[in-house]
Amino acid sequence: MRTRCSAPGAKSRLLLLVGSALLSVAAALPARAQSETERSTLSVELTTDDRERGISWSDGDVSLRGTATIPLGGQGFSVTGSVATLNDSPRHGGAAVGIDLAASYAQYLGPVRLDGGVTGHFFPGSDRALSYLELGGGAGFALGPVQLDGFARYAPKQSAIGGDNFYIGAEGRMGIPVTPFTLIAGIGRSSGNVDNTLRAARLRPGGNYMDWRLGVEHVTGPLVIGIDYVDTDISDRAIVDSPYADGRNADSRLLARVGLNF
Repeated sequence: MRTRCSAPGAKSRLLLLVGSALLSVAAALPARAQSETERSTLSVELTTDDRERGISWSDGDVSLRGTATIPLGGQGFSVTGSVATLNDSPRHGGAAVGIDLAASYAQYLGPVRLDGGVTGHFFPGSDRALSYLELGGGAGFALGPVQLDGFARYAPKQSAIGGDNFYIGAEGRMGIPVTPFTLIAGIGRSSGNVDNTLRAARLRPGGNYMDWRLGVEHVTGPLVIGIDYVDTDISDRAIVDSPYADGRNADSRLLARVGLNF
């Protein structure tokens, strides 16, 4: 029988361990950044629930995420690594942490940004092989305090997700002039073909669905504080009876988050 790392003390130790590792990386970044045409970055964020595309990846509980991006040669190529605490989420087979590794390319044409890349989602410690690969691309446009982005993500047919998965979404950000506040709105749709109903419920607990997000951020130097409302149109009656569906964490949620950008 697998033992869940659900005791408050165990979670605190895991958060402390991840946080210490991220701060160590932060200390090493500036020297590397100065030697690159583009700047390396590190961000650390603590949120009341790690929601991805409207559904929880952290068992509806507090999650700590750190992300580091390093440019490669200043030609638009970069690599990104991200690690987040998942609290033994059933969606990912009881994995305590999730790790994302990505390689991407971005090109700017005036105010327009085009980008594409590949991301591997890894779940060490899960009860079976649940890691999967995802391809993506998008375009963004900036005009004054307004930023608009459209993007698509496609995970080819893989046993870890019970078929394939396609996500298309859009997000808008608008900074309120002469204030430290930014308004955020986003919407997306998840769809795909099903080969294994139980596994497909990981990313689509009730089949194809829509998700949306409304939020506000307050930015002061490297400190970012945000509140988000996230929701989906997933019906309780449509949720698949699967150990990976985690249907209780697929409804509306008000989130709070605080982060640091280096």
